[in-house]
Amino acid sequence: MKRQFIFFSVLFLFLSCTKKEKIDTFPFDEFVFASEALHSVFCIKFTKSDTVYYHRIFPEPVENSYAVINLEEKGELNKLLRETNFEKFDTVYANHVIEDAQTYLINISNLGKRKSIYLYAGEAPKELDRFIKSLGEIKGKLHFIPTNKKVDFGDLKSILPAPPPPMPVKKVN
Repeated sequence: MKRQFIFFSVLFLFLSCTKKEKIDTFPFDEFVFASEALHSVFCIKFTKSDTVYYHRIFPEPVENSYAVINLEEKGELNKLLRETNFEKFDTVYANHVIEDAQTYLINISNLGKRKSIYLYAGEAPKELDRFIKSLGEIKGKLHFIPTNKKVDFGDLKSILPAPPPPMPVKKVN
């Protein structure tokens, strides 16, 4: 009986010491990426959960959808976010001489702090360009399912097209 107890104790010790796969937690409370181009406007929201939200604004119809990110994709995303030091970047990179160029907006929320990075007309630092390309590859792997759920994507004013001017009012004599 004593030998069995020692055997199982040693076996338990070895089994509990095996290498466990480390899964990094999501580094932000929320991470929203938005893109506006001539033929499309969308935003995508990542949170600490395994659900990713997508909001297509243009072309019509406006649509909300979601995808469940698998463990491999989540690890890839977490690594990408941890390797990019967003604090070192300015809040605006824009070339206002060019019109109708690609626009990106990154909104980060963590522990009550918010940071936005606005990118317009290819003025992003190379590190942010690589980040955006990698994020696009992750987005391309996701399979989005339409939903009626309302999702808060935060402040998108800087990327949304301006509303049309009001219609002229005719004076009645």
